[in-house]
Amino acid sequence: MSLIEFIILAIALSFEALVVMHGCALKNKITLTKGLAESAIVALVNALLLAAGIWIGSMLKFTPAGIDPDASQTGSLLADTDGLVYLGLLLLVAVRLLFRSGKKSRQVQPYDISRYGTALLLGVAIGINTLIVGIGVGFRPVMSNLWAAAVPLFVVMTLFAFLGVMLGRKGKEIRARRYTLFAVLFLLAFALKGAFWG
Repeated sequence: MSLIEFIILAIALSFEALVVMHGCALKNKITLTKGLAESAIVALVNALLLAAGIWIGSMLKFTPAGIDPDASQTGSLLADTDGLVYLGLLLLVAVRLLFRSGKKSRQVQPYDISRYGTALLLGVAIGINTLIVGIGVGFRPVMSNLWAAAVPLFVVMTLFAFLGVMLGRKGKEIRARRYTLFAVLFLLAFALKGAFWG
C-alpha cells in the first residue's frame, strides 16, 4: 500500500474526530493549547488502534505468509477470501457511518474535554471504526511497517480534531451529516481501490 492510500484512509477516519471535537469545544470553553493536546491524544489512540487492527488482521488472514496467491488455485482462493473480508469490513464501517448520519437529530453529545482522561476515552470511542478498518487492512498485503499507516493517521487526525476545536471555540456551526458523507466517500474510494485495483 502506498503513502497516498494511507493518507486517504487517514482523511476518511478523521472526519468523525472533527465533528466530535467541534461539538465538545462548542459547549465547553477550552484553550487552544489544551485543545491541541486533547486532539493529539485522540489521534494517538486512533493511530495505535489502527496499528493494532492491522496486526490483528494480518494474524487472522487466510493466505499464509509463504504462499504466492498466483502460484496455485488454493492460494488464489485464499487471497480472494482475504479480499472479501477486507471489503466487507470497510463496507461495514461505511454503512455504520451512513446509518448514524441518517438519523434525524445528528447532534454530537458534548463531553468535557478539559480533562485528559475524557480525551482518552473519547479517542477509544472514535477509534472503534478505526480498529475495524485496521483489521480489514490487515487482510491485504501491506508494508511490514505498521507505522507507515499509523503516522499519517496521527498527523491528519490531530489536524482535523484541532480544526474542530478551533471552529467550536469560535461558535461556528458545521453540518455533521456533510462531513460524515465525505468520510463515507473517502472510505469507499479506499475500499474499492484496494479491492479491485490492488
